[in-house]
Amino acid sequence: MTTISENNDVVTTINTFMFEPENQQRGLELLVEIAKMIRKEVPGFLSANFHMSVDGTRVVNYAQYSSHEAFQVATAKVFEKADTPLLIELRQIATPDAHEYKVRTILEG
Repeated sequence: MTTISENNDVVTTINTFMFEPENQQRGLELLVEIAKMIRKEVPGFLSANFHMSVDGTRVVNYAQYSSHEAFQVATAKVFEKADTPLLIELRQIATPDAHEYKVRTILEG
Protein backbone atom coordinates (compact mmCIF):
# COMPACT_ATOMS: atom_id res chain seq x y z
CA MET A 1 0.00 0.00 0.00
CA THR A 2 1.23 3.48 -0.79
CA THR A 3 1.98 5.59 2.25
CA ILE A 4 2.96 9.21 1.77
CA SER A 5 4.67 10.43 4.91
CA GLU A 6 7.55 12.70 5.82
CA ASN A 7 8.67 10.07 8.34
CA ASN A 8 8.48 7.13 5.95
CA ASP A 9 11.98 6.46 4.66
CA VAL A 10 11.01 5.05 1.29
CA VAL A 11 12.34 5.89 -2.14
CA THR A 12 9.77 7.42 -4.44
CA THR A 13 10.02 7.58 -8.19
CA ILE A 14 7.77 9.75 -10.29
CA ASN A 15 7.83 8.62 -13.89
CA THR A 16 6.07 10.56 -16.61
CA PHE A 17 5.46 8.89 -19.95
CA MET A 18 4.33 11.06 -22.85
CA PHE A 19 2.09 9.61 -25.56
CA GLU A 20 0.05 10.56 -28.55
CA PRO A 21 -3.55 10.47 -27.25
CA GLU A 22 -4.43 7.38 -29.29
CA ASN A 23 -1.64 5.47 -27.50
CA GLN A 24 -2.30 6.54 -23.90
CA GLN A 25 -4.55 3.60 -22.94
CA ARG A 26 -2.20 1.03 -24.47
CA GLY A 27 0.72 2.72 -22.77
CA LEU A 28 -1.03 2.42 -19.42
CA GLU A 29 -1.68 -1.28 -20.05
CA LEU A 30 2.00 -1.87 -20.87
CA LEU A 31 3.20 0.05 -17.83
CA VAL A 32 0.91 -1.91 -15.51
CA GLU A 33 2.15 -5.22 -16.96
CA ILE A 34 5.77 -4.14 -16.50
CA ALA A 35 5.05 -3.09 -12.89
CA LYS A 36 3.42 -6.47 -12.19
CA MET A 37 6.54 -8.17 -13.51
CA ILE A 38 8.82 -5.98 -11.35
CA ARG A 39 6.61 -6.49 -8.29
CA LYS A 40 7.26 -10.24 -8.46
CA GLU A 41 11.01 -9.92 -8.93
CA VAL A 42 12.02 -7.07 -6.60
CA PRO A 43 11.51 -7.72 -2.87
CA GLY A 44 11.72 -3.98 -2.05
CA PHE A 45 8.93 -3.00 -4.44
CA LEU A 46 6.19 -1.38 -2.33
CA SER A 47 3.66 0.14 -4.73
CA ALA A 48 2.95 1.67 -8.11
CA ASN A 49 0.13 4.13 -8.80
CA PHE A 50 -0.79 5.14 -12.32
CA HIS A 51 -2.48 8.39 -13.32
CA MET A 52 -3.69 9.27 -16.81
CA SER A 53 -3.80 12.91 -17.89
CA VAL A 54 -7.22 14.02 -19.04
CA ASP A 55 -5.77 15.42 -22.28
CA GLY A 56 -4.58 11.92 -23.24
CA THR A 57 -0.89 12.80 -23.53
CA ARG A 58 0.65 11.43 -20.34
CA VAL A 59 0.68 8.60 -17.84
CA VAL A 60 2.35 9.30 -14.51
CA ASN A 61 3.58 6.48 -12.29
CA TYR A 62 4.15 7.25 -8.61
CA ALA A 63 6.11 4.26 -7.30
CA GLN A 64 7.66 3.46 -3.94
CA TYR A 65 10.55 1.17 -3.01
CA SER A 66 11.87 0.18 0.41
CA SER A 67 15.36 1.53 -0.36
CA HIS A 68 17.56 3.06 -3.02
CA GLU A 69 19.04 -0.41 -3.54
CA ALA A 70 15.59 -1.90 -4.25
CA PHE A 71 14.98 0.88 -6.76
CA GLN A 72 18.32 0.10 -8.42
CA VAL A 73 17.40 -3.60 -8.63
CA ALA A 74 14.07 -2.67 -10.24
CA THR A 75 15.84 -0.43 -12.75
CA ALA A 76 18.32 -3.19 -13.56
CA LYS A 77 15.44 -5.65 -14.09
CA VAL A 78 13.85 -3.29 -16.58
CA PHE A 79 17.13 -2.97 -18.48
CA GLU A 80 17.55 -6.78 -18.44
CA LYS A 81 14.16 -7.06 -20.12
CA ALA A 82 14.80 -4.32 -22.67
CA ASP A 83 14.29 -6.71 -25.56
CA THR A 84 10.96 -8.11 -24.38
CA PRO A 85 7.86 -7.33 -26.46
CA LEU A 86 6.35 -5.20 -23.66
CA LEU A 87 9.31 -2.85 -23.44
CA ILE A 88 9.89 -2.74 -27.18
CA GLU A 89 6.27 -1.68 -27.73
CA LEU A 90 6.41 0.86 -24.90
CA ARG A 91 9.55 2.47 -26.33
CA GLN A 92 7.82 2.78 -29.69
CA ILE A 93 4.90 4.81 -28.29
CA ALA A 94 6.24 6.57 -25.18
CA THR A 95 8.78 9.18 -24.21
CA PRO A 96 9.77 8.61 -20.54
CA ASP A 97 10.98 11.08 -17.94
CA ALA A 98 11.84 9.40 -14.61
CA HIS A 99 13.29 10.80 -11.38
CA GLU A 100 13.82 9.70 -7.78
CA TYR A 101 12.28 11.76 -4.93
CA LYS A 102 11.94 11.92 -1.15
CA VAL A 103 8.85 13.35 0.56
CA ARG A 104 9.74 16.54 2.43
CA THR A 105 6.50 18.38 3.11
CA ILE A 106 2.85 17.34 3.26
CA LEU A 107 0.02 19.86 3.46
CA GLU A 108 -3.45 18.52 4.17
CA GLY A 109 -6.81 20.20 3.90
